[in-house]
Amino acid sequence: MTDIQPQGAIIITGAAGGMGRPAAVRFAKRGQPLILCDISAERLDALAAELAPSGAPVSTLAGDLSAPDFPAKLLERVGDQDIAAVVHTAGLSPTMADGERVLEVNYFATERLVDALAPRMAKGACAVLISSSSGYMIPAPDMIAAVKAMVDGGGREAVAAYLQSPQAAYPISKLGVMKLVARESVRFGQRGARIVSIAPGFIDTAMSRAEAQASEMMRAMMQRVPLQRMGLGDEIASVADFLCSPAASYISGCDIKVDGGALGEMGL
Repeated sequence: MTDIQPQGAIIITGAAGGMGRPAAVRFAKRGQPLILCDISAERLDALAAELAPSGAPVSTLAGDLSAPDFPAKLLERVGDQDIAAVVHTAGLSPTMADGERVLEVNYFATERLVDALAPRMAKGACAVLISSSSGYMIPAPDMIAAVKAMVDGGGREAVAAYLQSPQAAYPISKLGVMKLVARESVRFGQRGARIVSIAPGFIDTAMSRAEAQASEMMRAMMQRVPLQRMGLGDEIASVADFLCSPAASYISGCDIKVDGGALGEMGL
């Protein structure tokens, strides 16, 4: 274990969103260069202005994470710096797109991003990817096997039978993120770096509120959370902050549940 914080750029995707914004506020306190990514240039500019008093150098990159050239544009912003931390919160929920698009953004764009950034990770650095508690709720063994096949190189075809519904594509994409983390921990470890995912439960963000409004089942599940409340975006950001610190130097290749006990109550 080392108490030395790795130096270099800190990348936050979905930076203007309900989990990305509090992460940006927390990581700005480190004083290291921040690269904030989001689909909305206007919201990124507002966030950069908000963070200016921190003294941390802030640059922004507005764009579609799933665009084939997005990783290259991001690396242009990184320049010749090492990467000290990545907090990848960008993604789509089931009501935001069809199944194909949900999988593309949540899994395949994430896979491309990780592939591009891995060679630039500093020793002691960490990448934190946001998965979801829904990734634990896939009931059918054949679906779980299909996700494993997708991550192991089978690509989109491995899960094609399940993409008609975004409600199915979403947990598939998030379980894929968990399995991606396990797979990539070997490559990251060869650089002395780490990769971890966080599975949020019901977090009080605009995205979660929209999902709850559209789903009676989700509203019922929220009532069963042992802590009897929704989580806050900063409660996810605080875990990401810890994971990207020397205090978490032996945590890699795994998924961390931050769900108020919901999955435990369900026996998952």
